[in-house]
Parts: sequence; C-alpha cells; structure tokens
Amino acid sequence: MIAILRTPTIAVLLITGLAAPLAAQNFRGVVRDSTSHQPIAGAVVMLLDSTGALLGRNITNERGQYSVAFVRVARSMRVVRIGFLPRELRVRDSEAVDQSIDVVMVPFSAALAPVRIMDRSSCPQRSDQATTFALWEQARAGLLNMVVARETNPMSVRRLVFERTLDGHSDRITRFRVTGDSATNSETSFNAVYSARDFVASGFSVDSGGTRFMFAPDADVLLDDAFALGYCFRLVPSPKNRPRQIGLAFSPSDPHPGRMDIDGTLWIDTAARALRDIEFRYIGTPPRWDEFHPGGSISFHEMNNGAVFVDHWYLRRVDATQTSVLDQRGTDFTTRTSMFATENGGELAHAVWPDGQAWNASLGSLRIQTVTPSGQPAPGAEVLLPDTPYRGTADSSGTITIRDLLPGPYSLRIRDSRMAELDISIPTRVSFVAARDSTFRTTVKVSTAEEYVAGLCRKDRQWEANDSTFILGRVVTPEGKPVDDVKVSFATKMQDGQWSWLRWFYRTGTDGVFELCGKLFNAGQKILIRVSRRGLTDVDVERTIATRLTIAKLQIEARP
Repeated sequence: MIAILRTPTIAVLLITGLAAPLAAQNFRGVVRDSTSHQPIAGAVVMLLDSTGALLGRNITNERGQYSVAFVRVARSMRVVRIGFLPRELRVRDSEAVDQSIDVVMVPFSAALAPVRIMDRSSCPQRSDQATTFALWEQARAGLLNMVVARETNPMSVRRLVFERTLDGHSDRITRFRVTGDSATNSETSFNAVYSARDFVASGFSVDSGGTRFMFAPDADVLLDDAFALGYCFRLVPSPKNRPRQIGLAFSPSDPHPGRMDIDGTLWIDTAARALRDIEFRYIGTPPRWDEFHPGGSISFHEMNNGAVFVDHWYLRRVDATQTSVLDQRGTDFTTRTSMFATENGGELAHAVWPDGQAWNASLGSLRIQTVTPSGQPAPGAEVLLPDTPYRGTADSSGTITIRDLLPGPYSLRIRDSRMAELDISIPTRVSFVAARDSTFRTTVKVSTAEEYVAGLCRKDRQWEANDSTFILGRVVTPEGKPVDDVKVSFATKMQDGQWSWLRWFYRTGTDGVFELCGKLFNAGQKILIRVSRRGLTDVDVERTIATRLTIAKLQIEARP
C-alpha cells in the first residue's frame, strides 16, 4: 500500500444553505507574512461551521485585507495561499456583527507541511512522495484562488479565440482563424467541458458524429479529489529555460487501451510563489498521431489584487482529409488520406475588475496608410483581415490602426459595402505576421469594386476596355454556403414582354461567384438571371441594372 501525504482536502468543502435565522456577520482582517510582515495578496480565507461545512470565503486584496460575510455560527477559519503553510484558527462565538481577525502565515516548507494519508496502491512508491504531495497541495491552493476569485470578484473580459491549421506535422500555418467575444462579470476565461470524474472515467476525448473532440483540465478539474485519486504524481527538476521553477508531473494511475488521456506537468514558480502553466500531451492516441505531437498548454497570471486567471491556452489535435485519385491505369479511384495538425486556443486580451485594476495582453498591431490610385489619402476606406473580427476605417488622413492582433499570419482585404451582401472583399498584396508588442506598417492602394470585377473578367477573358456594365453575383445554399458547377444565364426583356436569353453563360467555381462585364445592358434596364443545376429546379431572379455595379445573390439547393 502506498501512502499519499497531503493536507486536508480543499475541494470537498461544500457550500451549505444559509437558512439559519441569524443576523448576518462579517469577519475582516489582514493576512501577513510571518517573516517579512508584508501583507499577502491572493490568500483564500474560508469560514467553517462545527461540521466543517463552508459558510463563506473570499480572497485577500493587494493590501492583504479580507472580508467574509456569513449568517450561521462560525467555529473555525482556514487560510491557504500558495507558497505558505495553511492556517487553521478557532473562532470565538460572538454576537458582534463584525469581528476582526488578523492572520500570520509561515512560508512553505515541505518538511513542516501538515499531511494526511490516502491509499494509492495503483501508483509506484517514491522516496519523495511526501514532498510531492505537499507541493501538490500548494498547487491546489493556487487553483482554489482562481475559483474563489471568479465567485467574489468577477472580471469583465475580452477574449480572442483562434484556430490554426498546420501543414502536415510541421509548424507552418496554412490557415489562421480568429474570433472574439466580450463578457461582463465573467466567471472564467477558460473552463473545461466535463468534470474530473468524467475525465478520469472516460478520458479527455469524445467521438461524436465521426469527429473526435479533445479537452483539457481547468482549475475545478484539478481541485477535485477525483483527479488526485485518478493520477500519479512525481517531481520534475527545472530545465534551463525555467529557472527557479519546479514541476509536478501527473499521469493516469490506471490507463486503459483505446482511451485518450493526458500526461502533463504543472509548473510552479518557487520564487514568485505562483502557478505558471500546465503543459500536457495526449496519450492513448492512434500510433500515427505521435509525429504530430498532440497536446496543449494552459498559462496562469496573477494580478496585484490577488486574483489568478488563465491568460492563454491551446490544444493541438490531429485532423485528416480524404481525396479520391485515379490509379496509374486511370480506371479506378482510390482514397488517399492526408493527416495534419490543428491548434485551437485562446487568449485573454483585456480584463477589468470592479476595483479598477485591469489586464491588457501584449498583442500586436497594424497601422495602414490607405491611398487612392493617384496616391492621395483615402479617408473612409474600409479594410478587414479575413477569417477574423479585425476591421478598420480610414480617418481623415487615410490612416487605420488595428490593435489586439493575436500572433500569427494575416492577409489584408478592402471592404466595399456593396459587396458585403455576397461576403466578398477585395484582395490586396499585403500579408504579414503579427508579433507581440510590435506594429506592422504598410501602405495600401484602395481598389474599387468595379476594378475588382473587371479583374475577374480579364481573368476569364470576357472584358474589354471601356466596358461600362459590371455584374457580380454569388450562388449559395439557403444556409449561405457557396454552390459550384451552377450554370448562370442572362436574359433581357423584348418589346413584346418576352425574355430573350443571351447565348453567353457562366459556370460557378467552388466559391459560387459569377461576374459579367460588357456593354450589353444600360442603367435602369431590367434583366433576368437564371441559375440552374442538373436535377434541380431552375431559379430566376429579376434585377435592375445599376449605374456601375449590380449585385446579385441567388439561392439554390445544393446537389446531395
């Protein structure tokens, strides 16, 4: 039998109902370092009743001050903070509404840490297990801070979430997508989908509809006793790139064949007395996955007000695409599978707390000078970075500044409001890689939508100089997805009211886009556009020719 030494558990303290008909009371005070006598920020202060049930909890601020309100009789106070030994104090029964209790905490020493014993026969015996689990309890104290901080001092946040598609198992990014959201009084910047018991029982992935979803643990998962019971722990010495840090490695105590799990390390900064990050890899994956290094990381940051939060995270998984190719004889098709890595993650760009403290991530920025074809400033010009929420409009000097760029590759496009209905923007030659605390500067010549359509027509060899009529359209499904291989035909109305169809027609590509340039139509003239596809009913849409550019969005059911 292997004995696990650790302090009394934090995770099993339950919040009980507040039904007792007693006047609300409040405990307040200051928590200090016994050695330096300096206030301690981020200490979790918990009030317990005679059964050990939790009555209330809070964390100390940057001045070491705490305040915990409760309505039932408190019998004890428990104070925990990473880097210090936990404190247990008896609380005197009093009718006073407010009581003041100052607490002194002793810096952590594994030799002095109070412990308890749990049976863990599934893990190998280690000579350093007492130190290992004393440090694990220290890490849990830091994780508990995250949970209590989000309950008692919620933040307003701006999150950025990304997806990177990589070239095979390399780190070259072939596609980069970013989305953003804001949340007021958010409880967390990152949270796990399932509980610790679910992960221990079923692993860190789920197959649904042919897609494998992969997950990571959060503070609640790591705090749960189910996680401690389901994993084995060991100390990891700090590498050269992690001075003054110590690692707590964890791996499943009872791995199952075919179940995807995680094997990782939680890193603690012993000098700063703070959690730094978790690095992990997925195990139990298919053999071909190893070369793609599936895994992830979760990074922590602590504010001056004592609040700890996740500032960025990412998961690296393996995806695959299948293509049909002709064999060497050219008679039969074979299926070829291509595997590649995909990374999903996010970052906390900004956070503001009720006390006014704020967090701003070190991100990149873009400064653009927009000009007309003649080289003059182009005020009012609009630009966008595809597959992202980043947008900008030029000021009176033609300047645009876009901030909060996640590190990664971007391209720049011009937005024309007339083309927005088609979800089409005008490409430029500008591409760049955003870096933290860096500004990329560029000058962009603003093209018009007519110039863009003329370029498409030249590519398709259907444009001549002085063409005055431009039509740009897109064929989509009712869900908005582009439809390829659609025949697009045009007709004009004769004097007798009948439609006369032009001999010229267009077939859409994978983007569903079609265009027409010429002198065939006049402004104000009505035309009929027909989209047809074998096996489907034709769709006719009537349009009035605009002075320069006519926009047409047409819906058709995609062929199964």
